[in-house]
Amino acid sequence: MSESILNQAIESVMDLIDALKLFANISRGALGTGNGLCCEIGPTSPETVFLDKNQYIPVDLTINGKHSNLQTLSDAMNKIHESLTMAKSYPSGTSWEIVDITTMTEPQIIGREDSNVWLMASALLVKVGTMTPKGE
Repeated sequence: MSESILNQAIESVMDLIDALKLFANISRGALGTGNGLCCEIGPTSPETVFLDKNQYIPVDLTINGKHSNLQTLSDAMNKIHESLTMAKSYPSGTSWEIVDITTMTEPQIIGREDSNVWLMASALLVKVGTMTPKGE
């Protein structure tokens, strides 16, 4: 597990996505050569910093997918959004918690490779709150 609060939060979102048992596990960074799912954090900064230095950080998380079957890809991308945005509880750590996840951009087709592989993209807003661990 990462030491960075944002990386821990995003890794926990990736775990939620992997638990959906889609056609592939999600990875960080760029899509590989075959069917797959990936995510990456966009530019972000704290929206609110409190007097105790705790923060509220809205994180733009881009989700990209690639598959030779458009229906399989579309179903997976939409399931990610439906499952994460309708969840009643989210993961937390000792110094952070995910407060909510909302859709910024619905899954959409962004292209088709020469090899007839479909590409889709979407974006989630992962709302992360930081908190000072007890005793500090």
